[in-house]
Amino acid sequence: MQPENPTDKIQESFLEKIGSHFLLRAQRLGLILDFLGDIAVSLLQAARGKALMRKEDFIYTVQRCGLDAFFLVSLLSLLLGMILAFVGAIQLKMFGAQIYIADIVAIGMVRVLAAVMTGIFMSGRIGASFAAELGIMQMNEEIDALKTLGISPVEFLVVPRLFALFMMMPLLALYADLMGILGGYLISVGMLGLNPVEYLNHTQNAVKMKYIWIGLIHSLVFGLIIAVAGCFRGIKCERSASGVGEATTSAVVTSITGIVIATAVITFVCQVLGV
Repeated sequence: MQPENPTDKIQESFLEKIGSHFLLRAQRLGLILDFLGDIAVSLLQAARGKALMRKEDFIYTVQRCGLDAFFLVSLLSLLLGMILAFVGAIQLKMFGAQIYIADIVAIGMVRVLAAVMTGIFMSGRIGASFAAELGIMQMNEEIDALKTLGISPVEFLVVPRLFALFMMMPLLALYADLMGILGGYLISVGMLGLNPVEYLNHTQNAVKMKYIWIGLIHSLVFGLIIAVAGCFRGIKCERSASGVGEATTSAVVTSITGIVIATAVITFVCQVLGV
């Protein structure tokens, strides 16, 4: 029997490729909706106090999402505040209005930048970790074992991670706000020679409560996106080492893409509402 020549295979036409791509996307959308439905049912069970999740898992995940991330969030936020101060000084120095660096740093960090920076950092740290953990459990058939025992994997594995990240993201965003403002303060007072009392007064006048709420809304939405993307990619990954790697990469890409889209949507809504 002659071996099959790869060139003899009939290649798909352009329309066939579009159709296959569309069907694949539709299938993935169905899986996502099914996963979101399972999460909704599990959250209802948790609200009724009947969720099968361990308290130890929740506390451990909170520690990973919060305490273990404080150092890097501090460093990144501090540097981001310094960068904003330097960039603002380049233009404001032309008009002798360097004191408004305080307004730029404070509003930028509190309204959106701190939440976005924290979300991107947590996507690479926590979202990838969720995908890798659940992917390995899927590869080792541990998730199938839970189903055999009558335990919902979403209820037992996903809900604690979702709660932990949803709770810790606003706290990390608020902490990032403070560190970013501190970074701008250090550059403005230490290197640009601004008056520290005047800088703090401008910061206090610039930060409105509505800006803080907008930043918190960003962080809550980002926490949901990261947790859902990481857990979905992990549970639905292929049962191989390469499948776990692909799931981890896809979780990070999906989370960051979702963060960018959510930021654009929330910003547009805030513009329409005038806040």
